[in-house]
Amino acid sequence: MKGCPCYRQFGDEKVCLNYDDVVPINAISIDPSFFEQINHIEELAEFKSDKESMCYLSMYLDRKGGFCYCISQGQKININKMDVRAAEIDSALQFVTTTDRNRDGVVCSDCLYKYLRTLGQASDGYLTDSEREEIVASYVKDISTRMAAELSGYSETSYSGEKYEQHVRSYIKKLNQTRTQWMSLTMKLREKNGDKILTELVDHYRALYRLEAIFLFQVLSLNEPLDESDSLGTLRFMVGISEKVIQLSDMIREKTLDLLERKALSVDLQESLRKHSEKRKETEYKFSNLVKVLGEISAQSSP
Repeated sequence: MKGCPCYRQFGDEKVCLNYDDVVPINAISIDPSFFEQINHIEELAEFKSDKESMCYLSMYLDRKGGFCYCISQGQKININKMDVRAAEIDSALQFVTTTDRNRDGVVCSDCLYKYLRTLGQASDGYLTDSEREEIVASYVKDISTRMAAELSGYSETSYSGEKYEQHVRSYIKKLNQTRTQWMSLTMKLREKNGDKILTELVDHYRALYRLEAIFLFQVLSLNEPLDESDSLGTLRFMVGISEKVIQLSDMIREKTLDLLERKALSVDLQESLRKHSEKRKETEYKFSNLVKVLGEISAQSSP
């Protein structure tokens, strides 16, 4: 893959931090497709540079052995006296968005290094519990804030300030209004002894909008100063909400298929559900990605 957590640039000087050393290097960017033919670590020798200062800005993730290798030097990547595992890089990539890449598509080295030194195995003995909790809180806030912006359709690049909060609060208000409409429809169906599956489907949509509103409200609360910050508690709450959204989405999908197969939906209701179904799929996709990222942070942060 393109990018390396050991690469650093200070002004015009470029250095490698592998094995906790600081070695001046000459870095060149090579398309990762050039190394696609590598199938085993023994084949790295063919690509090893004869210059110790040469850096290809590329890593080889050995899925069989489970470790990461510097292609230009043919050696393991080691940080804080610990060999970096391929699984750790996979986890770190969950945090590296497209905005964290440069024009050449190189994965943000600082981002990878920061993850490995804060949540990876290389963090052992590097951070105090309070420092780790502070970083976890920062991760949760950053990821959740981006998610809230996507859900609410906020198009500005800055996710802080009154404009952002007003936009999200306005969106929460719309969600609550829609939730009230679903609740009203649920009550009508129950009063008329309507189709049980249809009633459950409508109620699931009500619950889905409720959970989305709760999530967004929680994101906004992350900006409020707290005397005792329970970042891990907030993290687990976020993961729980995300998992419930995914579960509800699955139930909505199953019940919708059941109703369609039984032809128990009117044309008007089908059209109404179709519009909400499109939004549900987008919401489900976003929360599925979020639960992977937050779940990974939770796993790495748990004692």
